[in-house]
Formats: sequence, C-alpha cells, structure tokens
Amino acid sequence: MPKKPVKTSIKSIVRAPQQDRSRQTVEAILESAVQILETEGLDGFKVAALAERSGYGVGTLYQYFENIDAVMMALVELESERQRQTLLAEFSDAAARGKKQTTRDLVDMMVGAFSQRRAAHRAIIEWVLSRRDVRMIEGRNTFLGQMLASVSLRTQGLTMQRLLNPTEMFVLSRAFLGALRTAIWNDDPDTTSPQFVQAMTDLVDGYMFMLAQREHRELHPSEHLKVQQ
Repeated sequence: MPKKPVKTSIKSIVRAPQQDRSRQTVEAILESAVQILETEGLDGFKVAALAERSGYGVGTLYQYFENIDAVMMALVELESERQRQTLLAEFSDAAARGKKQTTRDLVDMMVGAFSQRRAAHRAIIEWVLSRRDVRMIEGRNTFLGQMLASVSLRTQGLTMQRLLNPTEMFVLSRAFLGALRTAIWNDDPDTTSPQFVQAMTDLVDGYMFMLAQREHRELHPSEHLKVQQ
C-alpha cells in the first residue's frame, strides 16, 4: 500500500483556502463516500467502489487516506466540523437579527442535520459503535456540550458560576448524541416529530436545571436551610 505523503488533517484541508486543490479532492472523495453509504451501506463501502464513484484512482485515494477506515474517520470528523460551523453560523445570524435562540432551536438544528441522508448516517453510526477508539473520541464533544449548556441556561433564565466539568460535559453530550444517534440508527420514524424534539429539549433543560439548582444550594446554603425550616 503506498504511503500517504501529506499528513495533513481533514479539518485543516477543508478549512485552508491555500490548499484549494487538496480540499476539493478530499471533499469530492468524501461526498462519493457518503453516496456509497447512502445506497450500499457499509457492505458496499470498498476502496474499489470509492475509486469508481469518485473518479479518482486508487493511488490518489491512498495519497489522502491510509485505508478505508481513515475515510470513515474523516467522515466522522467532517460531519462534526460541519455541525459546529452550522451552529455557529445559525446563532451568529440570529444574534445579528436580535433573535434569541432557545434550547429547542438548537435541538431542531441537530435533529435536522442528522435527518438528512439517514442511511449514510446510520452506516456511520454503526461504524462508530464498532470502534471503541472512535467512541472514546466522540464521547467528549466539548463544543456541543458547552453549546447545549449555555443555550439551555439562557433559555431558562438560569446562571452558573462555572463551566461544566469533564464528567458533566461527557454525560450531557453523550446522553444527547446517544439518544439522537440511536434513534437514527434504529430508523425511528418519530425522530423528526415534535414530540421527539421536545423530549430531547427536556433532556437538556432538565439536566442543566438540576446542575444550576445544585450549585445555587452549594453557594447559598442558608437560603435553602430557611426554606426547609
């Protein structure tokens, strides 16, 4: 197998305009990969199929990806990056228009993102679940966790004097993504229903409400003692 000459991360390739040709090549390969996963699933996801669909030779594929698992990992990274950029853009646009985004707005965005190309998402989720090393990386989605936390607190009119600690971040992001991905993986038709979106919103708001209440009790124990008396 030819060695990969350029050890540039997928995120930096996609972001850096000075690597425009590499970025276009990688994006074309990854788009072809998504198309294969959408129509053929993991069983049909082979190097030869990817070369044929993308129009690039096998040698070119190996120039950017060491093996087929590296392509899958790139899809996981790219999807996470696209979600991050989408959330930032949506919230920046809302802020510019003076519109306050709520927890439900954020949940709607995430559900909408996962509901597109569901078959491909199911295949990616299945691959992630089969890889313990990838699950560990995915388990601490600090950006999403902090975004969920800050938006939820603001939506409920609550405050906290600190950021979430690593354990809280893990629980919140894992619970949210775990529920969403399991629903997509099981091809649950209720995923796009208002009830599902509300349940996911309640999950986030309920968790953050309890954390905020606990912190308030710890910072102001005398107030809670008076209430009990």
